[in-house]
Amino acid sequence: MVLYVMRHAEAVDGSDTLQDEWRYLTENGRSAAKKMSSSIVKYGPKPRLTITSPLTRAVQTAEIVAEKACRKNVVVASRFLLPGTDVSQLISYLMECGDAKRIMVVGHEPQLGLLVATLLGRADEAISLKKGACVALELSPDMDDKPAGFLWHLAPGKKRVMSFKKAFLQK
Repeated sequence: MVLYVMRHAEAVDGSDTLQDEWRYLTENGRSAAKKMSSSIVKYGPKPRLTITSPLTRAVQTAEIVAEKACRKNVVVASRFLLPGTDVSQLISYLMECGDAKRIMVVGHEPQLGLLVATLLGRADEAISLKKGACVALELSPDMDDKPAGFLWHLAPGKKRVMSFKKAFLQK
């Protein structure tokens, strides 16, 4: 299964009058999400299922990306992508969705970085996705210690990176 892991695009800041869950995409965020979605579909099979955090900025990003994916793409909001949710629960949920064969998840940091690190068998390493960035993984549910292989990383305004080390240089 191909798994695309994407962090939501740039959103407005929260304030006393705008709670975190209602933060929405900026115009720059919307534009970056559109450009990113065009790039994602160039580099691999189009996702058939998009699972998103129910928070506004993630749903908006997921809908923009799903528009480009294909006409059969389904967008589903899941509590497993809420900030702070246990990554092992998210992984179990994703394994149950394996029939989709190509899945996009849209959520938040640091959860997505931990998801990528765990799936690549690098749970002790700090991986962080920039806003609007996407990582493509090849998921092999039979492998417990390293259930995924790295395919590529794409950040807004950058070229696709095919090497994990180049994508996530450790300092």
